[in-house]
Amino acid sequence: MSLKNNIKKPDFLFVSSTDTIKVFNNKLLEKITTTDHRLPFVIFTPIILYFLYESILFVMDGSISQPYWIILLFLCAVLIWTMVEYICHRYIFHYNAKTKVVKKLLYIIHWAHHDYPNDAKRVVLLPIISIPGATLFYLLAYLILGRFYAAPFTFSLFSCYLLYDWFHYASHHLNIDNDYYNLIKKYHLHHHYKNPNKGFGFITTLWDHIMRTNF
Repeated sequence: MSLKNNIKKPDFLFVSSTDTIKVFNNKLLEKITTTDHRLPFVIFTPIILYFLYESILFVMDGSISQPYWIILLFLCAVLIWTMVEYICHRYIFHYNAKTKVVKKLLYIIHWAHHDYPNDAKRVVLLPIISIPGATLFYLLAYLILGRFYAAPFTFSLFSCYLLYDWFHYASHHLNIDNDYYNLIKKYHLHHHYKNPNKGFGFITTLWDHIMRTNF
């Protein structure tokens, strides 16, 4: 039975024979709880380019006195993003909710994507989540690293996020002749069609191996 009619714990393995689902009859609610897969790029590409510009500017004017730190910040951003990606997917999106309100919220955010994996409007992260989340991460980076070093870190972190969104959409809707892409695609589709309680990582399977949730 579809979660559309009977919200339940995320131990499901239901896949609809149809491509889309309409959760709300209210047009406004339906609109803000779905999104075009290109929208994150429209929103975040200018922001990423701005932080790239700031990073270059801060290196050139000496505000970033040790440019090699940018490499370390990039590696930290990749590591942090993949960890956030894993934690959010496993412990938030697949949380065993007890109340109807939380179940409904999680269904909108993620479970509907499991029921209807081919629904292109339910693949990428909703802007009502990604924008506040991005703001929070930047403020934390600003407080911890300061304005100058927060720029290259934020550039790297947001780039990882866009890469994640694109890979997620592509894994459900595109065929690409690339070994690494096909490995990620196969791994993610196992999460959908074999066992939704494994394979929470996406850009990398590192955290799945560490946490023993790999296939």
